[in-house]
Amino acid sequence: MKLRLLLLAFTLLICANAYATHIVGGEFELRHIINYNYRLTLNLYFDDVNGSPGALDQSVTVNFFEKGTNRLMLTQVMPYRSRTPVNYTNIECTVSELRTSKIVYFENIFLDPNRFNSPAGYYVTWERCCRNRTINNIVRPEDAAQTFYMELPPVVKNGLAFRNSSPVLFPPLSDYACVNELFYFDFNGTDPDGDSLVYDMVTPLNGYTTPAMPVYTITPRPEPYPPVTWLQGYSANVQVQGSPPMNINPKTGQLTMRPNQKGLFVFGIRCQEFRGGVKIGEVRRDFQVMVLDCPTNQTPVVSVREQGKTENYKQGDVLRLAADGNRCIDVLFTDPDKPEFVALRALPVNFSAQGFTLQGITSGTINQGTTTNESLKATLCFDECFDTEGKVYQLDLIVRDDGCSLPRQDTVRLSFVIDPLPDAPPTVSLSTPDRVFNVKNGDVLTFDALGFDTDNDNVTITATGQNFDLATQSITFQPRTAAGQVSSPFRWDIDCKALQQSYKIDFTVNTTVCNEVISRKETIEVRPDNTNNVPAISSDKQVTVFNLQIGEPFSARIFGNDIDLHKLALQATGDGFNLADVGMTFTSTGSEGTAEGIFNWTATCNDFKQSIRRVTFTLKETACVPSPDQQLVFEFRITAPNNAPTFTTDKNVLVFDLDLNENFEANMFGRDIDLNALTMSAAGEGFTLDEMGMVFNNKDSNGTSDGKFTWTANCIGAEKGTLRVTFNLSEQACNPSSDQQITMEFRVKVPVISDYVPANIFTPNGDGLNDFFEIPALPSDFCTAQFASIKIFNRWGKEVFASTSNAFKWDGKGVNDGVYFYVIDYQTSTYKGSVTLVR
Repeated sequence: MKLRLLLLAFTLLICANAYATHIVGGEFELRHIINYNYRLTLNLYFDDVNGSPGALDQSVTVNFFEKGTNRLMLTQVMPYRSRTPVNYTNIECTVSELRTSKIVYFENIFLDPNRFNSPAGYYVTWERCCRNRTINNIVRPEDAAQTFYMELPPVVKNGLAFRNSSPVLFPPLSDYACVNELFYFDFNGTDPDGDSLVYDMVTPLNGYTTPAMPVYTITPRPEPYPPVTWLQGYSANVQVQGSPPMNINPKTGQLTMRPNQKGLFVFGIRCQEFRGGVKIGEVRRDFQVMVLDCPTNQTPVVSVREQGKTENYKQGDVLRLAADGNRCIDVLFTDPDKPEFVALRALPVNFSAQGFTLQGITSGTINQGTTTNESLKATLCFDECFDTEGKVYQLDLIVRDDGCSLPRQDTVRLSFVIDPLPDAPPTVSLSTPDRVFNVKNGDVLTFDALGFDTDNDNVTITATGQNFDLATQSITFQPRTAAGQVSSPFRWDIDCKALQQSYKIDFTVNTTVCNEVISRKETIEVRPDNTNNVPAISSDKQVTVFNLQIGEPFSARIFGNDIDLHKLALQATGDGFNLADVGMTFTSTGSEGTAEGIFNWTATCNDFKQSIRRVTFTLKETACVPSPDQQLVFEFRITAPNNAPTFTTDKNVLVFDLDLNENFEANMFGRDIDLNALTMSAAGEGFTLDEMGMVFNNKDSNGTSDGKFTWTANCIGAEKGTLRVTFNLSEQACNPSSDQQITMEFRVKVPVISDYVPANIFTPNGDGLNDFFEIPALPSDFCTAQFASIKIFNRWGKEVFASTSNAFKWDGKGVNDGVYFYVIDYQTSTYKGSVTLVR
């Protein structure tokens, strides 16, 4: 092995080219995080040996386009995040000239549902120039760029959120292929959403970047992107020549080829994503593979031989192993190369049982030291319980070496049948012939449960209730285990709890053979015998609907009887109320076969408001399986008769014209023959009694109410015009009558000066008669006018008398007989008149 590695390293040194650049390949990934937030990742595979360090970008700028219109939707910068090596399949095949790193760029992005909702979907791209100059299957690879491309569905479909993460492709291996050697590796992926994946070969995309513009310095361009140009003899179907040429399994994603010439070859694969049979996205991966002339690595050989025989097993035969025979097979494996490490493994093909082992030597180095044609030997043994169930099982015995660049292997597919160990099932029986039991309270159910096994295997007997737990009943039974035969007693003391329903109990015996439980069971049914007469409830009343007046006492006796003499109890409940809250009482006594209760109630006004009250009397019996509760319902309809009170006054009329300052008094009388409490009140229409100077006093009692109204007519009343005072009489009763009312109407008459016109002549001659000019009782005001003065003038307008008192007297002294004129001034108005003086 070490000699072959030295030769391979020398070949790689000769083939190395200083002009190679950096990018091996890569692909996009899109992972849904939450709502419309995603993580976009670009995996870039970098040539660590020939790549230019300056070509490692610290960030990449990717672009989203709408697929139907090629409209640019989003430009996103993603920073450099990590760098890790891509490992070889076999670390011993590692050479210094072939090393690849995985460079990861990613960023969290928000795909706005108001924008990313086109049914045609979207695609995201990144373009970079240039490819390795040493690529052997495309035209001018040093000028060829790469376009990394992924399609994705809209984030909203038919108005609903559409969640999707892209497929995640298997990381590529850092292996090389050998000329004329079968080479394979997995490009298969996994899908986080469980979508179906389909793989095919595609021509890598070149795109629009160039050596002069390795990254975009202008507005990025949408698809279609030009592909790379194949050299003659190469195409999408023949990307690496050979027999077979490079191809990929559309279902598994395994890439396979047998290249016929060395070189560096670029290739492209596509993984399409389907949901419900409809394509929703795709991921493309560009990559490259190196093909070298490798030292010859011969295939190891594995053979199988049934123990005790000299001929090897022929693939396609069916080997039958007896149940009680030798269950072991010899496996021999070798390798023509000197020396060579080989390893053996067994892989089930059409079964998953693990009841076999590989014993002896399963790995080691062949042809080591001076020994030639050495082979290693292992033994394949099946457990005694291994059973192919009459089917043909297939098992691959695979020997594999550690050759470069990929291990070689040889496989023998062993087809075999193994008969099961013979075993008789157990049996179960009961010591009683009955399987259905009719039971009553106080019965005892007893018998033994028995289990047998003719193979003398351990037998376990158990009892299980169908849809009930045995522990909830007065049942005694212990599960037991013994070899060949087992017995356990069963006892059930039948009580009231056991008589509530019918029961089924399964008695089961189990034996375990080759980790498989074999069971047999016997079932019994226990049926309760519950004969019970329904108790009766009654009362001393002939009817159940009662009309009660407020204050009328009610009493009733309630009875319960049971011919089975079960214990009885009576109770009473109100329909929507507590008995005590409305003054109802119910006391009862109960015994075996009889119960009696007394109900008392006197309805109140609150009960009248309810109008109807219902009381339910319930009779309960105590029995193993009691009858349904028996009920008696009383309905009470509450009435409250009432006579309307009378309301009268000592006035014959109700409309009054009062002079200013005239005193008024009226008496009111309320009477009620039901002696309900009466209340009398008075209220002004549009005014309060106090503001008018009105007074109302009342005295209220049961059946009687008296009131007195007094008022002195005043100017305020005069200004109001017509005044109405309503006297109200109300009663307090369960069913009160409407309020009684008396309304009195008042008008105040205000005097005017013309009502006080004096005599137009006076004789001041001292005879004691009509000696003065005066106006007796002349008011000092007329509510809206205040007396100011009186002045008297002669016919020539000369003032001869004046006074500021409304009780003036003019005696006519100092003037001659004749006609005189006077003016009475009330500030807001004046009154003029004349008087004749005669002596």
